[in-house]
Amino acid sequence: MIDSGEVKNQAELAKIKGISRARVTQILNLLKLKHSIIQEIIKLEDPLRSKIITERMLRSHVDKLFQ
Repeated sequence: MIDSGEVKNQAELAKIKGISRARVTQILNLLKLKHSIIQEIIKLEDPLRSKIITERMLRSHVDKLFQ
């Protein structure tokens, strides 16, 4: 929506979506993850009980990704 000009900035996007500007920043930062890290996250799917991987669930695995 920002790239297409539908909204002017992250603050406007946050308001429209009903989330904080900080959360918009966090979500957009996920788009900047290296491909190798994304692949490691995808590999976590099997041992996880849920098909949804939350940020909180990833915290326990982050140290392993950067070793």
